[in-house]
Amino acid sequence: MGADAVDPFTRYLAELDRARPEGGRRPENLVVVRRVASTNQLARTIVADYESEAQDLHSLLILALEQSGGRGRQGRTWSSPEGKGVYATRVLSMRDPELLQTLPMLVGLGLCRALSPHLPAPCRLKWPNDLVVETPAGRKKIGGILIEALIHPGEGAAAIIGFGVNHSHEGEDLPETGTSLRRLGGSGAVVPLVELTWDLVTGLERELARLGDTASAVESYRELSVHRPGDAISCRAGEQVVAGTFLGFDDRGRLRLDRHGEEVLVASGEVIE
Repeated sequence: MGADAVDPFTRYLAELDRARPEGGRRPENLVVVRRVASTNQLARTIVADYESEAQDLHSLLILALEQSGGRGRQGRTWSSPEGKGVYATRVLSMRDPELLQTLPMLVGLGLCRALSPHLPAPCRLKWPNDLVVETPAGRKKIGGILIEALIHPGEGAAAIIGFGVNHSHEGEDLPETGTSLRRLGGSGAVVPLVELTWDLVTGLERELARLGDTASAVESYRELSVHRPGDAISCRAGEQVVAGTFLGFDDRGRLRLDRHGEEVLVASGEVIE
């Protein structure tokens, strides 16, 4: 039987196993599925099952070859065709919910740093955690992060860290504002999907080791941010849009905006174009 006749999922599993890095930090458990509505949704189900059985949830990584209902922030869909991207969720348990404060920054940093070597231009972070790259056609999104927190007072928290990166997506797979490693060219046009997957996982785990180090996380985030003091920024926070001049990030990573001479802090939301 020729290589092309091998079932895509069987091939994906074999390639993941061959490329899996030795040593280093990595989740205790790995779940790989052929097709799922979303890896975050599957993660929530697993977390709920463990909680109903009063069992300790060990660190977990979920990978999917395809998602039928991938989503990003604000409920938007995320294009997840079979074998064309990294579709993943990392489940992390923590006893101190305060550690959630640095989590979005560290996840963005880990993925951004791991992705950059595969791109013709450096990966950067658009607040709070979109992975973007500058192209001749303007700024394009190549990946995104969706973090959900399940907090149980007095019992700690579980973080569901979903992330997706466009690997082999073609133009018809993407919105006008999106791009992929294949469309960008450079070394990323030829790096195998499984190699990219493990690079991203390794980069994420490296940053998770710094969980709780707020000062370091904020300083590193500032360096990789696309936003610069003086930029005019509009930020959607819930149902409101807050517009102003970007002043920087405070010591907790919140967005600082000057709005008609008044400083406004934005703790959650997203910067819109």
